[in-house]
Amino acid sequence: MRSKSLRFSFYGLVAALLLALIGGIVYMLRAGGGSLPVIGQEPNFTATNVISGQDVSMGNLNGKIVLITWYYTHCTDECPLTMYRFSQIQDQLEKQGLFGKKVVLIAMTLDPTRDTPPVIKQYGEHFKANFNGWYFLRATPTQTIQILNKWGIQVKPSTDKEFIEHTSKTDLIDQNGNIRAAYNTANLDPQQVVANINSLVSRMSWL
Repeated sequence: MRSKSLRFSFYGLVAALLLALIGGIVYMLRAGGGSLPVIGQEPNFTATNVISGQDVSMGNLNGKIVLITWYYTHCTDECPLTMYRFSQIQDQLEKQGLFGKKVVLIAMTLDPTRDTPPVIKQYGEHFKANFNGWYFLRATPTQTIQILNKWGIQVKPSTDKEFIEHTSKTDLIDQNGNIRAAYNTANLDPQQVVANINSLVSRMSWL
């Protein structure tokens, strides 16, 4: 009887360890998962989608993968190049049937004073943005400063005050609000970004 009791205790311990291991793996996959590490949590904010006129909250986008970048329309170098690369990413995601359904792109203006809704709309149209899944967001100047501080985006006017020097960063966020990649926007590679997005989408399908 004692031998049988010890045997049951041993099997019970093994079963408990296996359950704990499986639970840990499932948790890591849901919280992180894939080859992309979790490097932070998205700071929530709310801003206005200038096309629809509706407010968009980052927290309400949970359940979708988000690629977010920062720009201003008077920029003559990095920002238009970023928008062009975003348009390439958009095209690839549309071909895969992911755009707007499982993945959204966000461009948040750093310069709401000059970047009025009509200016932003024309800017987006220039880059053939599909506004159904590519959101151009704008907040008040005061709200914008608060949002930039939350996201660690530093801005300052250039010497001639026409242009804005700012942190060059684009973030990839998974469906749970985890930041999974932070790209240097100046070196943004559409193919790599789409590959990273696909790795996150593939896990969404079976988790």
